[in-house]
Amino acid sequence: MYMKRFLLVFILLISTKLSAQEIISSSTSIESCSDSANCYTVKGPAYLFYDESKNNFFLKVNFEDFKKQGDTSKVWLYNSHAKTLYFKADLQKEQFPPLSNHSNKTFEINGQIFFENKWQDQTVELTIFSSENSIVNTSNTNANYKYDDYKVNFSLPFVPTHFKTYKKPSYARQTLLINVTMGRINLLKPGLENLLKDIYYQSSR
Repeated sequence: MYMKRFLLVFILLISTKLSAQEIISSSTSIESCSDSANCYTVKGPAYLFYDESKNNFFLKVNFEDFKKQGDTSKVWLYNSHAKTLYFKADLQKEQFPPLSNHSNKTFEINGQIFFENKWQDQTVELTIFSSENSIVNTSNTNANYKYDDYKVNFSLPFVPTHFKTYKKPSYARQTLLINVTMGRINLLKPGLENLLKDIYYQSSR
């Protein structure tokens, strides 16, 4: 009995580790400005997900991932108590362009930002590219293969004070622009919903 339990735990740990290894980050920059001036830009990873069952597209940004080692700047980005921002939008499978060389499609998607336990509507312009030499390989056993051949560009404007009142006057004037360049889409397979646990099971309305 003990051995069976040990093997079960071992298999679960290995499965969790493999699932985590499959998640691909996207190159992201965040431009932060005060009064539309005094801007600075930091770069780091963000994560894109697509849920085929619900036709939902997600962005997940953890601001702690953008803090540079040893940086003691007293800026909003590094001192916010809320560390994670989400963007959720409806994206139908039919809106993806055909997989062919140099194929791309640009359109607006209506979504919502989630931050500090609040939702706010936000529209973004999304460009989806087919990777060069994209070929649908139906024999590919990778469940994510359809989306490995796509890259996305978009910019998400974000005003922290729309979600929370900040004591520091400088924070009250802060605006951010989150830019995802040639982002990689992760298929949200069953069992990975926990990666979006803050929002996945709640309504945005």
